[in-house]
Amino acid sequence: MGVIDLKPYVGASNTRLLVMVDLQEDAYFRAAACADDLARSLESCRAAIQHARNAGMPIAFTRRAEGLDIVDRKAQSPWIMGLEPKRSDMVFERRQPSCYANPLFEDVVSRIGSFAIGGLAAEEVCLATAIDASHRGHRVTFLTDAAASRQRRDADAGSVHLVATKAIELFADVATTAHWLVATAQRPLRGHRYG
Repeated sequence: MGVIDLKPYVGASNTRLLVMVDLQEDAYFRAAACADDLARSLESCRAAIQHARNAGMPIAFTRRAEGLDIVDRKAQSPWIMGLEPKRSDMVFERRQPSCYANPLFEDVVSRIGSFAIGGLAAEEVCLATAIDASHRGHRVTFLTDAAASRQRRDADAGSVHLVATKAIELFADVATTAHWLVATAQRPLRGHRYG
């Protein structure tokens, strides 16, 4: 009989918010040329988003904003079809890699306390956000298969993603989307009597 590793379930079960980063077409096209299995990563993002919506869990989408005036905002790259925010979702723009670069993001997370994160540029945005979360005492679960990393000059995308995941693990819990789905699934109370 094998040993079941409970660590991916423990941290993931504390999740109260789903954060999806840079799910925009321009980020997709940059990653498509140099990321391994991008389609699988986006399918895991889709599963996480659908699960969060079904569970009534708030979702925050973040994106890089080069400028803050109205003209620049209208020029923003569109969201990837099927992975765009809905009216009930939060959208945060940031000028730096970390989601915490937007003070409103920090305010929301400070009230909620924990979140799961995935999306594009794991080696940049997810890592920077995990480090900042750790400094603030916030609990993060990195959904490793719902994220993609880009290749670098001397490393392919798969190697970059492995190193990014190991670095993120120093500051956050790491889980697959499947582990996170199970850990955050709503279960009916058994054996509990009311009244």
